[in-house]
Amino acid sequence: MAEMTPEQMSQFVERLTAAQSALYGSIHTLLAGASDAADVLQETNRVLWRKAAIYDLSRPFLPWALTVARFEVLAHRKRQSRDRLVFDDDLLGQIAEEYERQSTRGGALHALEHCLQKLPAAQRELVDRRYLRGESVNDIASGQGRAANAVSALLYRIRGALADCVDHALARDEPA
Repeated sequence: MAEMTPEQMSQFVERLTAAQSALYGSIHTLLAGASDAADVLQETNRVLWRKAAIYDLSRPFLPWALTVARFEVLAHRKRQSRDRLVFDDDLLGQIAEEYERQSTRGGALHALEHCLQKLPAAQRELVDRRYLRGESVNDIASGQGRAANAVSALLYRIRGALADCVDHALARDEPA
């Protein structure tokens, strides 16, 4: 097993720490009790820590961690299956997949909010006018004394920059 550099270990710890609430939420969704969820989260963290050296830091952390958590939930359910009624494995898989989709969507919205904050004030105002207030491109252009084509082109470039920023943030598994 390859050793991690201190920088890689620091990045791993940051990602693991940032993922705790999403991991707990996923596990809690799949299990009936909060105490079981806390136990499985602890075991999931142990497994993630043991596998830290094989984790590829260039890949998003949360999907990988949620997959590990799902396997830990299955292992826990297998151990506890005689104690109580449990979900069917197929249903459990569907619930886990839906939770992961929702978590990813929430991450994209969070990243978009941060990317919007990074825009210069004039660009942020233009985005607000067009998409929050619903002003037409012609109204914005006439209010600024610009051609509508120029405003449209600027909005196009801003949307592209925002898309790149969000994609970059999600690829790095950071808010932005």
